[in-house]
Parts: sequence; C-alpha cells; structure tokens
Amino acid sequence: MKTLDFNSYSAIPALPAELNFDPVREQVTRNGVVVPDSYWVVNPDTDTVMTTSKRQHNPVNFTHMWDSFREGVAASGIDTSQLDVRFNVARGGAAFAADIVFKNYDYQRVVGEATQMKMRILDSHDMTLKRDIRAMIMRLACTNGMVSVGEKLTVKQKHTTLSDPERLGAVVAEFPERLEKEAHLYKQMMGHYVSKDTAIKFAEAHVATYRTASGIKVNKKTVEEFARIWNEYAGLGDTGYRLYNVMTHISTHVTGREGTDVTRKQIRIEDKVSDIVQTTEFRQVVGLAA
Repeated sequence: MKTLDFNSYSAIPALPAELNFDPVREQVTRNGVVVPDSYWVVNPDTDTVMTTSKRQHNPVNFTHMWDSFREGVAASGIDTSQLDVRFNVARGGAAFAADIVFKNYDYQRVVGEATQMKMRILDSHDMTLKRDIRAMIMRLACTNGMVSVGEKLTVKQKHTTLSDPERLGAVVAEFPERLEKEAHLYKQMMGHYVSKDTAIKFAEAHVATYRTASGIKVNKKTVEEFARIWNEYAGLGDTGYRLYNVMTHISTHVTGREGTDVTRKQIRIEDKVSDIVQTTEFRQVVGLAA
C-alpha cells in the first residue's frame, strides 16, 4: 500500500480522490469464452483489475461506508476539533486503511503517561480486508496501537451492507468511555509482576509457534526478537503491562522486504495479537484473570 503522511483536520475529511470510484464487475472470459460465475472487479478510473470474484461479491464505492462513518461520528458528539489522519491506499485503489488520532482524548490521568484515542477504518474491493472500524488507545511514547485487552472495540459489517450512520454514531459515542475502562486495566497490569522468564515462556507457547506436517514447532528467531523487544521496555519494570507493550509493539512496528505490502502485513499481525491478548492464558499471566 501507498502510505500518505499524517495531516491535521478539525473534522473527519473526505476520502482521497483516488478512492472515490464505482467498481465495475465484468464477466471473465478466456479465449473469447465466458468463464461461468467468475467476474473481474475493475477500477474504471485506471482500468485496473483489482480482483476476480464470484457472483455474490458486488462491491460499492468506498464513499458509501466512509461518508456514513463521517455522518455517524458527527452525530456521536465525539470531539473532532483536533485530528491527525493518515490514509494507506493499495495499488489500483483495491483497499485502504485509515488511521485517525483523536488528540483531545488523553487517558494520562489513568495510565500515568501520554495516550490518545485512535480509530482505524479498513475496507477493500478485493476482499483482502474486512470492512472494520476499530478503536484503541495509542501510547505516545512508542506510538504503539494498544489493541484492546478488555473487549474488542470494533464495528464489523459485510461488504454488501451499507453502514447505518445512526447505529455507527451510537457505537462510536461509547468508544471514549469504553477505552477509559481499558486504561484502568493498564493500571492493573502495571501492578502485576511478570518475570522475563515467564514472558519468554508465554512467547514460546503462544506467539512463536507454527504448524508443520510433523506438528507444532517454535520459531527460535521469533523468541529471540521477543526477548530483544522485552529488553527495550525495561522502563516499564517486570510487569504485565510490559508484556502487553511487547505484544502491541510486535503488532505496530512491522517491517518487510522490498515489495512487501507492509500495511496488510501489519493488519494481519495486529489481528493475531488482538486474538492472543484476549485469551485466558494472556489474561492470567498479566494479572487480569477474574
């Protein structure tokens, strides 16, 4: 994806012009013969085939969802007077991710360090990203997007379903308060002791494993990288909050070889980490188990 710079706004902006188009479905043909139940999804502005789909996939202009989101946020009463917004746009306009930082929502009084509310909006015509609006706290010291550990703060919809501004507004209006509850969990994790050995064992069991034909194996390089990141967060002490930050560092600071779609890779890792921190095993080790 092409990453645009963060820009400041006093309201949710319109989508970049390159994302404002009506996808066209064309019947797939091969050597002049129609391929049954197979369609190209084309960007008419660039004449680019974004994906090949089945009959039931019928994407619509991204603006349908985005403008409903803008309307819903406006109706929610959320303070949008100071926003930083960044768009990541896939080749041919096939997908996008938007990061919106709401600078007037700071949870420092609870967490003890500078934080802000962040929303991420995902959508795609090529079915690589599910339509998703997610909220999280962003820790400014390391820019980690703190995937929610208490509850998953997301609004997911099928690509064929247009967003309902009234429903979106009602959900979005609750995000600041629900994120404050998240912040109180951070304080709880800060008071819970977790040794480096315990953190490494957790990584070996839940982060660095992969499946092969002969069974489950542990990626030793992943464990070594986990230990390196743990050392970077020494200022947080041997605590559950430190382990949580290692996890969110992994999901935020993603790199790749030349040609890698880093944004899509980062979203995949963020989803994986989000699932891990919601598990009973993680909650037990960081001191959140009931």
